[in-house]
Amino acid sequence: MKLSKYSGTSKFFAGVVVGAILFSGSAIAYNDYVSDNTPENGYLLCANLKTKAVTFPNKLTCPSGTKALDMGAVTGVEGPEGPAGADGVDGRQGAMGPAGPAGSSSGSVNYYKKLTDQDVVVDGVITDSSKAKVFIAGIIQPSDLPTGYYRLDAHLSGLWSDTVFNLSSKPFVRCNFQDKKDYDSGNGLSQFGAAKADYVSWTGINLNVQGYAWFLSPTDSPIYLVCRTTAIIKGFGGMIEALSADRSVQMKGN
Repeated sequence: MKLSKYSGTSKFFAGVVVGAILFSGSAIAYNDYVSDNTPENGYLLCANLKTKAVTFPNKLTCPSGTKALDMGAVTGVEGPEGPAGADGVDGRQGAMGPAGPAGSSSGSVNYYKKLTDQDVVVDGVITDSSKAKVFIAGIIQPSDLPTGYYRLDAHLSGLWSDTVFNLSSKPFVRCNFQDKKDYDSGNGLSQFGAAKADYVSWTGINLNVQGYAWFLSPTDSPIYLVCRTTAIIKGFGGMIEALSADRSVQMKGN
């Protein structure tokens, strides 16, 4: 291997380079300035040691004969709070949650009772309404309903007998609600909610009776659905509905 030899001039040049690296000062020295020449972290300024003039070198080093001024950014006094911004747009609706438990109902309740069909037999032709056949079509016991005030609706139906031909006798069926005590005492004036159906040409009977009743205790007298007819009826029956009227209020309109 051939080794190159440096002349004296070469050694001198190498010494100059090394000296420049070691003693060139701030021109190439490393630093740990806070400033980095940005608005966020501040700027590096250079003060001339003789003239005291301050210059901005636009770099992070100062030339010889000057002193570096590390002018890091300084936080000023906090300004007043600005006005509130405009409301943002509504966010997307979230997913529906699980259904809650079923609540108890406090509104009106409709009770009903089915009546037993019966054939009503009348002997002969009755032309005097005072002699009409009287029978009980249905009974509402106090134990059938909770205590309270009720509207009663009876829906009745049946068929006139085929033996009813004498239209001049004007056969009819008439029903009404009545307290058992009044019925037993024969007090006909206490009847309420009466409705009447006359036989004309149709053989079918459809009758709707409405009334009201108070049940204050389980020991109250029962309510009878009392009917009277002057002709034979087949399969007479239907149902009674009782609608709780305790929460009834007046309408707002005149």
